[in-house]
Amino acid sequence: MESQSRGRRPITIVPTHKPVAQFTTTPGLNGHGRPSTGLNGSGRATIETPTRPEPAPATPPPEATPPAAPTNEAVAAPAPATPETPPKPKRGIGKFVRNVVLAVLALAALGAATVVGYRWYEDSVIYVSTDNAQVSGPMIQVGGLEAGRVASVRYDVGDRVNQGDVVGQLTVPVPVALLPNGTPRNEFTGTTDTAVDVRSPVSGVVVARSGNPGDTVPAGQPLLTVVNPNSLWVTANVEETQAARLRPGQTVLIHVDNLGIDFTGKVAAITQASAQSFSVIPQQNLSGNYTKVTQLQPVKILLDQTDPRLALGTSVEVKINVAS
Repeated sequence: MESQSRGRRPITIVPTHKPVAQFTTTPGLNGHGRPSTGLNGSGRATIETPTRPEPAPATPPPEATPPAAPTNEAVAAPAPATPETPPKPKRGIGKFVRNVVLAVLALAALGAATVVGYRWYEDSVIYVSTDNAQVSGPMIQVGGLEAGRVASVRYDVGDRVNQGDVVGQLTVPVPVALLPNGTPRNEFTGTTDTAVDVRSPVSGVVVARSGNPGDTVPAGQPLLTVVNPNSLWVTANVEETQAARLRPGQTVLIHVDNLGIDFTGKVAAITQASAQSFSVIPQQNLSGNYTKVTQLQPVKILLDQTDPRLALGTSVEVKINVAS
């Protein structure tokens, strides 16, 4: 019994959740020969004073990781930084500006359509317009009344001449003998030949020269062609469907293409014949396959004020005011 009591060791109870009172049992023998759990000899356990739990040991700092050994593999380059996306503009202002622009474009289109419509109404109702028109006028042929040889020509194309100016000179042959039928034979002797002056009957500008010194010309052969700018007019070819609206005296707006300026005039006459009637070969429809073609009727328009720069035969545009 005593050997068994001595072989026992004290038991220590460790708290798991809350600290509790620790006690130890000391094996011993009481008066009855049983093992005792205390030192009081009565077999009762002796309760010891509870002790605080020891604090947990501090966690040691993590050890530094040793540097990795160098390898032969290529180190990947760092990825490029992604550019920052700019903030999106507010849609409210852009929508307002777009609506304003659309409104302005709509107003501009409406205004253009209004102007075009008014111009169409004005041209079709108030005016008779055509671009088939040109400057017309007389061309004066200047020559001698006798047959002869041209001795000289004093003017050339583009020169201005006055009425009565000597523009050239002819040498007229003299009779030297009589033919068997009694007709005199004329020859140039060079000594007794008669010199005849050729004079211009009008003032104007020389537009053509057809005679040169040394030419032999018959009687009336022109040496020069002269146009008087003050006696020019406009000939407009108007469709026959529009000619019924024209009257002499109606005002006309004339635009001259080569000068780029406008003139005013009046309707002088409406030719009582179509332009086709003056053709060398008039159009005739003798076959059964007839196609109606709108004819043109010439209208003579006099200028209120002429210009010396007007050129014969140049194109013009006319607008005849049929409401006046």
